[in-house]
Amino acid sequence: MIKEQTGYNLEHMPQVRRDPGKPFYTAVIKIDNAEKFHEVASKLRFFTLEDKPCRALPYNSELLGSNVTRLNTQNMFVRKIPKTEQSKDLEEHFKQYGDIISSKISLNEDHSSRGYGFVCFKDPESCSRALENSSKSAEIIGVKFEPKSKAEFRKVYNNIFVKNMPAEWTETEVKKAFEPFGNISSCFMGKHAQGPFAFICYSSKDTSDREYGPKCAQKAVAAMDGEKGIYCKPALKKCEREKELAHETLKYKNSKKRCNLYVKNFEPATTEEDLKQLFAPFGEIESLKLFSQKDNKMPFAFVCFKTPDTASQVKNAQLQLNGRPLYINHYEMKQQRDLQNESNKDKQDFQRYQAENVQQVDFQNYDQITSLLRLLMSTVQSKQTAPGPNMRSHSQGGPMNNY
Repeated sequence: MIKEQTGYNLEHMPQVRRDPGKPFYTAVIKIDNAEKFHEVASKLRFFTLEDKPCRALPYNSELLGSNVTRLNTQNMFVRKIPKTEQSKDLEEHFKQYGDIISSKISLNEDHSSRGYGFVCFKDPESCSRALENSSKSAEIIGVKFEPKSKAEFRKVYNNIFVKNMPAEWTETEVKKAFEPFGNISSCFMGKHAQGPFAFICYSSKDTSDREYGPKCAQKAVAAMDGEKGIYCKPALKKCEREKELAHETLKYKNSKKRCNLYVKNFEPATTEEDLKQLFAPFGEIESLKLFSQKDNKMPFAFVCFKTPDTASQVKNAQLQLNGRPLYINHYEMKQQRDLQNESNKDKQDFQRYQAENVQQVDFQNYDQITSLLRLLMSTVQSKQTAPGPNMRSHSQGGPMNNY
């Protein structure tokens, strides 16, 4: 894609940064030639990859989320952006007020617009002009950027979800338990396999008081969550619940990855009790799950110990069961395995890319000429100094690999 859109042959493999907890990947591309760097950065400032909007910027540590407060006076939040607009359109709209470092529209996982974005100017004066001229617009409205902590950024809610209640509770008992925190405008009761659940909504009788409901809901969650085993949290949409559950599951698995072991190469007749007897002498087992032989696949098991040290000790013990050496390794999340496979594929693809483009030399490119001359000189020197029949393979393999 970079070669197609800019004509530049990459000399260094792009460093793709993958995070299973985030919807998008990022990449860092190194270009040694300063002139080519600015040319490529300009051409790829806004581009599409598989019909999805992307952007490329010169690396700037001050734009990282961890340094969000450094450019407060140059940064602007933009709301009421039409859903058809893209980051390029946003930059076109605001560049009349001054030079822009970065402009982006926040996207959902499917690349659809969330209707808001951010513009970072090179100087505070440009940002002030943009704020002054756009604050009263009907759409694409500039607002002073005020970063908030995660605690402050939590969504305001007045609807709560309650479960793990006593099975005999009816709507009357639920209201009796939650009315002390405020006026309940609605209460919906339902049942699933784990028992009854309820959605409770707080609101003021005075429709102009919008702060009353959220305050009551927050009090209820603070007081009732965990009380006698009751689960009480802000109500979420189904898609939000699924996303939160996936995040919590990923977080838990990640916390246990050094304690959890993957075990295979034992006989199909092996039971969980057999495995427990084998592993119990090493330390406390938190959980053990055996997956029997199925669809011509050999059985395997996951054994989770209380501490990482115990798991490491077992992994290195070279254990056998019924005379068969066991394969034991640390558990890897599927997401991590997939990312590792992608990373390995990237390396293979870049090696193929280099092989295909090695003869396509741009003789006006100083860096390429310099690299070729160095390679030629090292090859000549090795032929002059390395005697014997292995001279040819050494000159081809050694210097080239070093380069």
